[in-house]
Amino acid sequence: MKNNHTPEIRFSGFTGDWEERKFGDMYDVVSGYAFKMSDYVQVGVPIVNGESIQHGSISAKNLNFLPEEFSDKYQNFILDTGDIVLGLNRPITNGNLKIAQVPKDLHGALLYQRAGKIIILNNSNINFSYQLLGKEVSKFVLKEAVGSDQPFISTTKLKQWLICVPTLEEEQTKIGNFLKQLDDTISLHQQELTTLKQTKQGFLQKMFPKEGESVPEVRFPGFTRDWEQRKLNEVAEIIGGGTPSTDVQEYWDGDIDWYSPVEIGKETYAFGSQRKITALGLKKSSAKVLPANKTMLFTSRAGIGDMAILKKDGATNQGFQSLVVNKNYDIYFIYSMGYKIKEFALKYASGSTFLEISGKILGKMDLFVPPLEEQSKIGNFFKQLDDTIALHQHELDSLKETKKAFLQRMFV
Repeated sequence: MKNNHTPEIRFSGFTGDWEERKFGDMYDVVSGYAFKMSDYVQVGVPIVNGESIQHGSISAKNLNFLPEEFSDKYQNFILDTGDIVLGLNRPITNGNLKIAQVPKDLHGALLYQRAGKIIILNNSNINFSYQLLGKEVSKFVLKEAVGSDQPFISTTKLKQWLICVPTLEEEQTKIGNFLKQLDDTISLHQQELTTLKQTKQGFLQKMFPKEGESVPEVRFPGFTRDWEQRKLNEVAEIIGGGTPSTDVQEYWDGDIDWYSPVEIGKETYAFGSQRKITALGLKKSSAKVLPANKTMLFTSRAGIGDMAILKKDGATNQGFQSLVVNKNYDIYFIYSMGYKIKEFALKYASGSTFLEISGKILGKMDLFVPPLEEQSKIGNFFKQLDDTIALHQHELDSLKETKKAFLQRMFV
């Protein structure tokens, strides 16, 4: 049974309430230094700032550097491997706190202003502290941000924040080590997923013709013919959508799937829509029923180029220019080259209020296609790769949800 000072899940052998402490009794936060941009160099000591700190990692993209001698001059701002750093300005992005531990490849980096380094003032386990701070600082920020834009974290107020911790260091260590192992497993799965996605991008570049060429760099054995040039409107019928009047109840809550762009892009297949329309609603609008397994939904407005293969007959609103592939064309082959269609759509989209690509313009796109047998081979290859990526993504998401559940039940 959980009370306000006892977690719901504990390791065996530990009983009794956790103790309430002020944040400032256990931790200090050292802010970074306001280095001058005029001192930046091409190669040298990397700078970690609040923008590079993400949830669980530090981005190495677009890092700035300072001369090597700055390490001696600003020793108080040097970061060591494993140090806990915190983004102090706009500290929550996409619902996650900007907190991370310094990796080995950033050992010796310098800390910039608007970022803070956590100093542990007692013998608290660092792995436990990292997990505890991720939870407690998030709660603090969300409370302080009520009614306003996310503020710069006030370390003065943060030090007064009350937190509950185990009285025994051994319990801290067990919790910290357990969650670190889970984090390491999540990190490994994330790396594997990233590698798979990079592998797919590599194959896409090699298995479709490059600009100005009519055959790809890599082909399956037995296929030697040049690919033939076609317009997109020769490969597929391009169909827009429509919206029945929302004032007429008889048009809605029927049995016809009706998609909006926000539903598309995360999954390969579309199995069912959030809202549905009736046959009368279909008749009274410009929406059209699109055939399953032959249609690639393609968003044509802000957020251009999100795609999904329709697995059940359905319709869309006017935010789509969907492709219904013609005979002798493989749907997954077309879906796999969707990145090229997206590039074309983004290039030729227009509009004063928001960018949009029309079906007429989209249909003018030139593309190269092989005979159906080779299309099917390529489509099946990418389908297997996408299925593997989807499986790894599902496993990663499950691990993250598992950790989230443990955090909720292993802390007060």
